[in-house]
Amino acid sequence: MNDKKNTLKHLDDLIESVSDIESVGAPPFFKNKVLSKLGKLDNQEDVLTVLNWFTPKLQIAALLAFVFLNLGVLYYYNSSNQKEKIQTFAEAYGISSTQEDSILN
Repeated sequence: MNDKKNTLKHLDDLIESVSDIESVGAPPFFKNKVLSKLGKLDNQEDVLTVLNWFTPKLQIAALLAFVFLNLGVLYYYNSSNQKEKIQTFAEAYGISSTQEDSILN
């Protein structure tokens, strides 16, 4: 029973201690300073720092190198493919000089 009285007394003391709290005034222009600092932080986070060295000039140069490399590979593929087609055609009609299944051999 004594614990209930002590608990009630502690609750009353706690409630009374809240009434003793005084409000604290913020210094003038505090809100403006905080908002300006937050605005600066937001602007700094928007900048990408991962690929900032990859400027538009380098992007265009990389794109051109990629295009020329692909065109070279396609030209080489088509020319080798054309040689194979001509060789296959010549072997099919028996006019190839590399024919190994000749009667004379």
